Amino acid sequence: MESLLAYVVADPRRLLAAAVVLVVLVGAVARSRGSAGPVQKDAQRLFTADQCRRIHERAQNQCEHNPWLGGRCSAAGTQADHVYPHAKGGATSLANAQSLCARHNRAKSARVPSPFYIWRLEHRRRSYFPDGERAKVNWHQPSQLG
Repeated sequence: MESLLAYVVADPRRLLAAAVVLVVLVGAVARSRGSAGPVQKDAQRLFTADQCRRIHERAQNQCEHNPWLGGRCSAAGTQADHVYPHAKGGATSLANAQSLCARHNRAKSARVPSPFYIWRLEHRRRSYFPDGERAKVNWHQPSQLG
């Protein structure tokens, strides 16, 4: 073991490579231990036809993705998407839904959006959501709302 350590320390490039490997391994272990068990998922996986109609209608049938800091994607919103992914515990509800074009729905996949993304979405929605429609994203399942 001492000869291996002496071999690594003798060359700065080997020491750097060993440090990178160590960081990657520690990160992998931390990620694998970060899960507190299976995710509780909403029993309803897909949005109903009525929910889809309402999701697209309130978004004025336009993709809600914001590729830049202002404005919205100009494509039609054709797919109802869970803002907070169903696979990660997001509810299948209007409060956790957005209308996306096929391209942006594929790109988002099952990624959890950043707080900044959610803030921008909620802020943008105030300009196009119908009066009385809540722009706030609420991803929790009803049983988690307490």
